[in-house]
Amino acid sequence: MKTVYLTHGPEFSLPKPEPCVMAMGFFDGVHVAHQQVILEAKNIARKRKIKLAVMTFFPHPREVLNLGKEKMNYLTPLEVKLDRFSKLGVDIVYVIKFDLVFAELSPKEFIDTYVTGLGVKHAVAGFDFTYGQKGKGTMKTMSTDGEGKFLVTVISKLDYKGQKISSTFIRNLLSHGEVNEIASYLGDYYETRGKVVSHYHSRIGKRFYIDVAVHPYYTLPANGIYEVEMHSEGHVYHGSALVYSNKIKLSFDGTIKNQTYETVKLKWIRSLDIERVQLQQI
Repeated sequence: MKTVYLTHGPEFSLPKPEPCVMAMGFFDGVHVAHQQVILEAKNIARKRKIKLAVMTFFPHPREVLNLGKEKMNYLTPLEVKLDRFSKLGVDIVYVIKFDLVFAELSPKEFIDTYVTGLGVKHAVAGFDFTYGQKGKGTMKTMSTDGEGKFLVTVISKLDYKGQKISSTFIRNLLSHGEVNEIASYLGDYYETRGKVVSHYHSRIGKRFYIDVAVHPYYTLPANGIYEVEMHSEGHVYHGSALVYSNKIKLSFDGTIKNQTYETVKLKWIRSLDIERVQLQQI
């Protein structure tokens, strides 16, 4: 998979256009509804025998447009998002730097530059995708802005149990510690990665503890205790995680085989709290 980073500005120049079907969106978390957009684009690309592309943005538009006043709680860092695109069979990813200069493009300028200009023959996006200054461009105006130079497919809202599947809703589940519900919307357990700060055995019993600092651009679930899987160097360990003050303390029975690792991947299975306890200190 080829990744192309684009920054709009006075000296900006587009790469050579490649005929493609393009899935468009921010795709934070690459949840089930995002996957539907990308897989629909993939089906069209295979039928037309051209490349499958994804357009995404970084940082999140809300973070930029609010001038940094609102902290954005990301579900996945960009590099993890790119890895998931690759596993979905994407050929090219265009990562556009979302800044105030880019945000001032009119809808027509955006389409001329970043859709027609990149060789898009068919654009695919969710029903609520917007583009251009103040999000004035919508899926209803995209064909007109494109002057018929490419086809447009709109993916309808995807619900689960009457709830729209969205990154916002998944963040809400995390904020309430309801990690066991997330897999139905995300397509897998919620995942974070972090750096091992320290590890030690307890003097009483046979528990092994690991303190982990979460990597940037992840959102931890609410303070509480959770069942987790820890993935490290080909091994999977089942244990619990205590979340407090944006920190993680892992606890396992027995011994961890390799204690030289620096980073770990955690999958959050379910909350172990009976009555959600807010832990202020440890």
